[in-house]
Amino acid sequence: MTRTIRSVFEETIASRIRPLAEAMQGSDLLRVSVTEADLEIELVRHPRAAPPLAVASAEPAPVSEATYEIVAADQVGIVHFTRPTASEGTMLESDREIAYVEALGIRNPVRSKGKGRIASVFVSDGQAVEYGQPLFALDRGA
Repeated sequence: MTRTIRSVFEETIASRIRPLAEAMQGSDLLRVSVTEADLEIELVRHPRAAPPLAVASAEPAPVSEATYEIVAADQVGIVHFTRPTASEGTMLESDREIAYVEALGIRNPVRSKGKGRIASVFVSDGQAVEYGQPLFALDRGA
């Protein structure tokens, strides 16, 4: 019995990709990357505010909720981090360039647009990015 390329492709989707897609639908995952050369798997979750902590005192102190702002790519290109490299937990005291997207040899800055803490980094240095792709999540309440 001869199998066509189309039937092999359909079997692959049915047995491998469809269950993964169904599992991701109910989760908070933004991206899943699988590299077969070294069998590297990367899962990126959506940043969200931590649940407020219970305070055991007569007067509970006000708890400020984290306000996350997503910084996205303004164009298609290759993202590069500036120095010092912005990583998760880095405090930004003011507006600063945290990366740039190189497109057609032009360096297009990615700015923090104010102070805050980098809550998540969604890309790696040298990665190709699409227009509107999330690059960083900034916690403005920090």
